[in-house]
Amino acid sequence: MTFLFAATLLVSAFLLFWIQPLVAKMLLPHLGGTPAVWNTCMLFFQGMLLVGYAYVLASVRWLTVRRQALLHLALLLLAALLLPITVSENVIGSVPAGGNPIPWLVGSLMSALAVPFFVVSASAPLLQKWFSESLHPSAGDPYFLYAASNAGSLLALIAFPTLLEPNLKLYQQSWLWAGVYLGLVILVCACVIMLWQSISTDLERIDPARQDEQKTSTMAKDQHPQVTLKQRLRWTMLAFVPSSLVLGVTTFITTDIAAVPLLWVIPLALYLISFVLVFAVKTESILRRATNRIMPGSTLVVTLIVFSGAVE
Repeated sequence: MTFLFAATLLVSAFLLFWIQPLVAKMLLPHLGGTPAVWNTCMLFFQGMLLVGYAYVLASVRWLTVRRQALLHLALLLLAALLLPITVSENVIGSVPAGGNPIPWLVGSLMSALAVPFFVVSASAPLLQKWFSESLHPSAGDPYFLYAASNAGSLLALIAFPTLLEPNLKLYQQSWLWAGVYLGLVILVCACVIMLWQSISTDLERIDPARQDEQKTSTMAKDQHPQVTLKQRLRWTMLAFVPSSLVLGVTTFITTDIAAVPLLWVIPLALYLISFVLVFAVKTESILRRATNRIMPGSTLVVTLIVFSGAVE
């Protein structure tokens, strides 16, 4: 089960980070590769990612696991009807000759890939939630699957400029993306079948002793202190920090160093590598010790370099 869910998450993340530069290459030649255009694309992708996470949160709260699965499979099939992803001639012909091109860019991104991107972005957190509902020994802590998800994202970022973009035309990549997407649908179906079998087995094996055990476990969970609004706000603000720093570094290197297309892949790849290492089970304890020893000093050094003006 672990391999199946990890493989599905990897494919999902690979598709998610492959489609971003692919659609950008379809649209940006008509606007140029300026930092503002690249950051607008990244802002759109981040926004759609949040929409996908909001959908997962709502479905988890209001629907049973079986209904979550049926709804998500229906959305996956709906998005499949919109493939392959293309940019129509009408959209290209409506490029504004002057003025602010950002509204046109956001609208074009919405019409080209909003639904497929939304569905794929929601797959990772939803699959982790489903894994936590299974009988697997690691079901209580499914976050190690983030390592597979971020590995897929990193693989896509490396594969696009080195393998996909040099060897395949955009329409060929679009069709290939659609084919891999159908593979993702099959993998999600396999995850759903395995999850339903796990739930059915759990219901069949349940006995009065286990019911008492589950009630005791539920009561113990209910006794845990509730997360306060202050804690939620602090966690939210802290989550803004790494994302804003990635965008800031991207703007800096594409503005003050070189306005090279796909240069934003470098800071984003380093960002994803950090997630792969942090969520990998075998490196957790090592990274905790290394972080406590190295991060404070390195952060101070970087801060002094920035404020000294050495990067100007």
